[in-house]
Amino acid sequence: MNRKYAYIAVLIAILYTGCENANDLLNQHLEKGPITYAGKIDELKMQSGYKRLRVNIYPAEDVNRSHCILSWQVTGGERDSVTVEYTEGNYDADSGCYYAVIPLPSIEGNLLIRAQNVDAFGNRSLVTSEGAFVYGDTYLSTLVNASVNFSAGGTEITFERKIGAVGNLVSYEQADGQFTEETEVTGSYVLVNAKSGGILRSKTRYLVSETDIDTLTTDHYLETVIP
Repeated sequence: MNRKYAYIAVLIAILYTGCENANDLLNQHLEKGPITYAGKIDELKMQSGYKRLRVNIYPAEDVNRSHCILSWQVTGGERDSVTVEYTEGNYDADSGCYYAVIPLPSIEGNLLIRAQNVDAFGNRSLVTSEGAFVYGDTYLSTLVNASVNFSAGGTEITFERKIGAVGNLVSYEQADGQFTEETEVTGSYVLVNAKSGGILRSKTRYLVSETDIDTLTTDHYLETVIP
């Protein structure tokens, strides 16, 4: 019988503690009021670049909005962040959005960006997340130069067509043994006073996606013998 009473006493103590905790939470809610959120971000759009990223921010209408905090994970589980003020200087009228170009020299590959609005009163919005891709040296090493084709007389060149290629950087050896200044070629190109048996150097440039903010150039030259 004594054991039964002991169980009942323990149960009453637990119920009492639970009620006390519930009362504490209720009192906090009554004192501070309900949680107020800032207007959230409707949409995030990412534009990839070489060791950098452009983030386009489309916030919901909120007369009290102040700025946006963009954050992402770096090594060791730590996070880095930037603040984007909702000012005219950060607004792209053509795209109808606010934006930030973020340097990311030590990050390559997939990246998750988290965005959170903050209003003039310090209230934060719910988080909006969007994936992105950052190009780096490893990606550049996978790009391949387009091969060079010579005309019958060897005085005009064209390049192999590659998906995403937008042009080629060209320099070639002339009869006096000097190389020409490097120039970008987007179609056929006539060689002037080229040295037969000399070297033509070329690098192919890529725009992997139409929305990318950087054109990527192969990290090595292709050397082709001039006929």
